[in-house]
Amino acid sequence: MSAEDDAHQKAETFWTVAELEKQGVTAGEPVDLDLDFRPGESADAQTAIRALKMFGYSAETASDGGLSITVPEVPFTAEDIWLHEERCTTIVRERGFLPDGWGFSA
Repeated sequence: MSAEDDAHQKAETFWTVAELEKQGVTAGEPVDLDLDFRPGESADAQTAIRALKMFGYSAETASDGGLSITVPEVPFTAEDIWLHEERCTTIVRERGFLPDGWGFSA
């Protein structure tokens, strides 16, 4: 992925948060942020999970070989969501995974 891909991913996150706020999600409300990543050709789940753990993240291998990461108690703001999305993407991209979306539960 390139810097252009990262900029697109960030813009999409900020747009999505703004749309969800229009639909009634309260800005700043703590949520459990779920980040999903799909495996690429050189995906190494165990290495990615170890690297994420070093940075304080907990991840699980999904049934499709991807990774699922839940970050508890993230304030529902575009900046806070992007902070974790960008960090996790950087960590797992180097280990063969690609971003595949995010969601949350309040």
